[in-house]
Amino acid sequence: MQTRTKEKEIVLKAVDSLGRRVTVADVATKTGLPVLVVQEELNKVAAETGGHMEVAKTGDVAYKFNPGFQTAYAAKGIARIFQVFGKKFFNIAFFLLRISFGIMLILSVLIVAAIFIAIIIYGNKGGSDDRDDYRGGGGFHFGFFDYLLLRDLLSWGAYNAGGVRNQPKRKGKSNFLFDCFSFLFGDGNPNADIEERKWSLIASAIKNNGGVITAEQLAPYTAAKPDDEDAVLPTLVRFNGIPEVTEEGGIVYTFPSLLVSAIDTESRSSSPFLREDRWPFVGPQTGNLLWVYLLAGFNFLGTWWLFMQPELREIRIIMLPLVAYGTMFVTIPFCRKIALDVINKGITERNGKRTSYAEMLRSPSIELQKKLSHASKLRIGKTRLKAEDAVYTTEKDALEQEFDK
Repeated sequence: MQTRTKEKEIVLKAVDSLGRRVTVADVATKTGLPVLVVQEELNKVAAETGGHMEVAKTGDVAYKFNPGFQTAYAAKGIARIFQVFGKKFFNIAFFLLRISFGIMLILSVLIVAAIFIAIIIYGNKGGSDDRDDYRGGGGFHFGFFDYLLLRDLLSWGAYNAGGVRNQPKRKGKSNFLFDCFSFLFGDGNPNADIEERKWSLIASAIKNNGGVITAEQLAPYTAAKPDDEDAVLPTLVRFNGIPEVTEEGGIVYTFPSLLVSAIDTESRSSSPFLREDRWPFVGPQTGNLLWVYLLAGFNFLGTWWLFMQPELREIRIIMLPLVAYGTMFVTIPFCRKIALDVINKGITERNGKRTSYAEMLRSPSIELQKKLSHASKLRIGKTRLKAEDAVYTTEKDALEQEFDK
């Protein structure tokens, strides 16, 4: 049965964006996937979609795909149907999960507010019947200090230390229920594609340096020490590289497989180093969290205040889940903020290392200059596979091609 892996999805998109005539090196550079993986996936996609291979006189191979090949591929196999329905079911379930936390917060706040109203009404009745009863302590009384506490609960979110009142509104549509989920759990990893970006930048750097590169030139992308030759091994394996020793005893790495292309474009400029994004507390699509802070603070302090009142001991069993939920609603974001500070500290340190390594290449030492000079002498010329250079293609019958020669 036909399967659609993550790597195959990436290869399909890359082939389509590159014009449907590509080499293994083209797709590896675009996606950052290992050369061997790209080779395997291109062979599978070509076999499953009726693609064609073109072999040049040099023995290099280009893959050619017909327009709409992705549609033809998606139409095959019942597994694709289950995948579509499974994705829709997951999206619906995740949607319900996201809004459930906001709904529960609103319900909890309404219950707490209802209890407060009942206390106010009950307190007023108890005080109006007989002044002696009020002085004697009979019933529940809502006095001046109770009013001050209730006022502080309602205004807690507007005067917290973070200065939410003066916080500028984020761009994008705001949805309170989604904002509650973002407040609790954030909006995902901003560096989810960091590995793909890293390998794509490395492949571009190799191409821009004529297929020859040094450990120092890879350091701004790997964050490894510039003199750590062992850190180059994953790049060698991924892009089929070959180590070579210079006359001075240094090591440079050549990648001839990445210099074969079927695309008539110049080497594209790439970032001098890999930059990781810091984890935000909430994503940019989240709206202003003022109401989330207000209701979360009111719910947290309100439930605990009611729970500690001796006059309400009869309903403590009802208040217990509300207290637990209110505490959870402020504890999770607090712990997450501490964890994000630690994560962002590591990101800042790694970005600092990569930046310093890139600066080192701009002002290299004498020893590094010699190494880079030797690497430049070994540069490999780019091999351009033109359609007219193909001596054989699977698009035509072999016997027909013999007569065409």
